[in-house]
Amino acid sequence: MSSSGNAWKEDFSIRSYETDCTGKFRMASLFNYFQEIAGNHVVALGIGYEVLKKLGYVWVLSRARVRIWRLPSWGERGTVETWHVMTDGLMYIRDYRMSDGSGGVLLDASTGWLLVDTAGFRPHGPEALPIQLPANDHGRALPDPLRKLLPVRGVLPAYERTVLLSDLDVNDHVNNARYVEWIFDCYDDEFVKSHTLSSLQVNYVTETTLGDTIALSRGEDASSPLIHYIEGVSRRKGARVVQALVGWELSAPQDVLPAKRNA
Repeated sequence: MSSSGNAWKEDFSIRSYETDCTGKFRMASLFNYFQEIAGNHVVALGIGYEVLKKLGYVWVLSRARVRIWRLPSWGERGTVETWHVMTDGLMYIRDYRMSDGSGGVLLDASTGWLLVDTAGFRPHGPEALPIQLPANDHGRALPDPLRKLLPVRGVLPAYERTVLLSDLDVNDHVNNARYVEWIFDCYDDEFVKSHTLSSLQVNYVTETTLGDTIALSRGEDASSPLIHYIEGVSRRKGARVVQALVGWELSAPQDVLPAKRNA
């Protein structure tokens, strides 16, 4: 762990359980990285989990967007860097950059967090914090704002799943990385093995609770058949709990080894 100006940096080594069926870094694992390194950074700033818990607040991820240049594979090493960018209304913008061992950028990300009170789950501005947030001296990882996602027409049911105990985190809410797992369970292995993930945006709309049934649906965005809109709807509330926009590219064909010549 190290800090440079407003940024916080940590080394990583991709473990086998952090990869998917292609051997590449799993997006749910990335979101676990996001919350872990952000948690370590805010602890260093003096506004970590224990401090905020005593004040009656907790950090909640509201939106996230990732631009992927290359996903690392099992065993690869590198660094993840994060920094506070600014506040946008009641949303605290935090950016990330993941680089490989040679310093090449693997992915860039921008996230929006809410500081909510544990009594009514209402968001609060920087005046609720016991410190002044540091000024941004690292610019932006991604330039575009974290926008709302509009539903698309023609979404088709993918599957349904029940919120189980293993989905809950220390705040007794469904962990943000779990929603990402639900999103990618809308695909089969044949699609994932023949396509390369290029971008992802996840918007957390409303919370869900233990025992609720979530209906996941998928459709194509109007701009491209390789950009998919995915949403999860609570059967209990009849409302969306999560939305995502997933961008793909066709994978390059595997190199074919030359035929072995006879001696």
